[in-house]
Amino acid sequence: MAACPLCAPGKCRLEPLAPYLRKLPVVAFVARFYCRVQHTTFSLLPDFYASRVPGLLDDLERAVVAVEGGGGTEHTADTLRPADAPDAVTLGAAVAWVQRRVRWVTALLATVGSLLPERFAGVERSVRAFSTHLGIPSVLVALRGICERHLHALPRPLGLNPRTPVALPRRRASRQSMGPDPPAEAR
Repeated sequence: MAACPLCAPGKCRLEPLAPYLRKLPVVAFVARFYCRVQHTTFSLLPDFYASRVPGLLDDLERAVVAVEGGGGTEHTADTLRPADAPDAVTLGAAVAWVQRRVRWVTALLATVGSLLPERFAGVERSVRAFSTHLGIPSVLVALRGICERHLHALPRPLGLNPRTPVALPRRRASRQSMGPDPPAEAR
């Protein structure tokens, strides 16, 4: 990676950092770089990996397609994360796992549809509809290329937008009563 995608050409030089480890589906190291001007890091994440989520984009898509196809969340969870697997979790945890992926992909498709209305006008916000519209079997991997200019702003699992901290409402500390000034004399 020669140039920072945020700086003007020639304004900065990316410095290599130690790679980070991705464990799923197999162990892989992802190259990282640092921009001193922007005070941020960049990774060379392969197109097939999900961003900020373990695993592959195709795995996420497979879970969403199963739910969209009428398999239901619980059945999909039991199929994709069976109780007799070596890394088994409870059915409730598996259902939550599927629901998160459905929520992420549904929100992502809505964002992409809004971002590129001329390309996705009239397309239902589902993986199956996008697949039919684009004429391809792997929607999320294709969308990473289609939305390349906007990856810095798109959320996980497709985009590379960093996590934004959640702003918690500030609580006002209750103040102690100041009392009379000067203090009243004791009688």
